Amino acid sequence: MQAINSEKPIIGADNNALIALLSINLVVFTLIGFFKVVYFLSSSPLDQFYSQVFNPTILFSNLQILLHQPWTLLTFNWSHNGFWILLNNMIWLTAFGLVLQSCNSNKHIFPIYFYSGLVAGIVFCFLGASVPLMGASISVMAIVVAAVVQAPKYRLLENLAGGIPLWVLGLVYLLIQFSSIMHEVWAIIIVHFIGAASGLFYVLLLKKGVDLGKWMHQLLHLLNNSLAPKK
Repeated sequence: MQAINSEKPIIGADNNALIALLSINLVVFTLIGFFKVVYFLSSSPLDQFYSQVFNPTILFSNLQILLHQPWTLLTFNWSHNGFWILLNNMIWLTAFGLVLQSCNSNKHIFPIYFYSGLVAGIVFCFLGASVPLMGASISVMAIVVAAVVQAPKYRLLENLAGGIPLWVLGLVYLLIQFSSIMHEVWAIIIVHFIGAASGLFYVLLLKKGVDLGKWMHQLLHLLNNSLAPKK
């Protein structure tokens, strides 16, 4: 678990989970932005765009809405309402995702992202929040915590005075993130803590030999084999 592996997945490789996550987030943001432009050019009310396109991708703390839009449990952490919010999440995702790849844990990046969002989303539905949940910040927080717990001795910029311990950067991220959501409703704060706990829980189980992402790896392997050209 702690061993550093210099053989990271190639950027364009099919098995590069980090590039896949970045790509999906960017594609979803681009598609939503495209529809927003279409609504604008057609002189449709902006409220109509949100009700018909954006809101069906984010999560509301309302069980009745969830029953009509159950897919939002899986889509809310891919949907961003603002470029700078997306950019911030993707920068941190890249930084700590690369650390996980360096620790030979590329295949665990997607399961951590998936499980943290799903668990936080389920809890959020029962908290009765007055605002919806969206964006990758919860899943990114899980990946940050997972990277720090998995490789606490990892150092960044080793040529600079011995390097910066990864836990320092992780602490900086958590302080920035929680300071930015302190003005939010309690439900938003609670699910971010759940996201962090999910990353911690995943790695602790992994250290004990329990791989929560095993079924995802097997499914991906099966799909790759079924789609591979037959000789």
